[in-house]
Amino acid sequence: MLGCQSLIAELEQSILALASDECPVLLGELERLKAIAWAKALNPVPLISSKVPEVQDRYLTVPEVVQRFGVTEKWLYRHKAQMPHSQPSRKVLLFPGRAIERWFATRKS
Repeated sequence: MLGCQSLIAELEQSILALASDECPVLLGELERLKAIAWAKALNPVPLISSKVPEVQDRYLTVPEVVQRFGVTEKWLYRHKAQMPHSQPSRKVLLFPGRAIERWFATRKS
């Protein structure tokens, strides 16, 4: 348990040093890690591979999607229901990087 407490303390210090515009991405990643922890707690048998893949999907914030795909924030919010997204709270909207790239790629045809 001491290792866990140490990890939590280190995470807390890192969060305090984080820029506020990076918080939405952090929240998405924390939700992902929370799901992994729940799965492990409910099923203590190790998964086939406990190694985390090196290339992970990163969640993009609204400003990142606007910049990357050349759309406006207004357009993005209006069309979010048709797009792959996660909304962990009323004020936070995140888009899974690979899925949103595929979504835009299929619409450029």
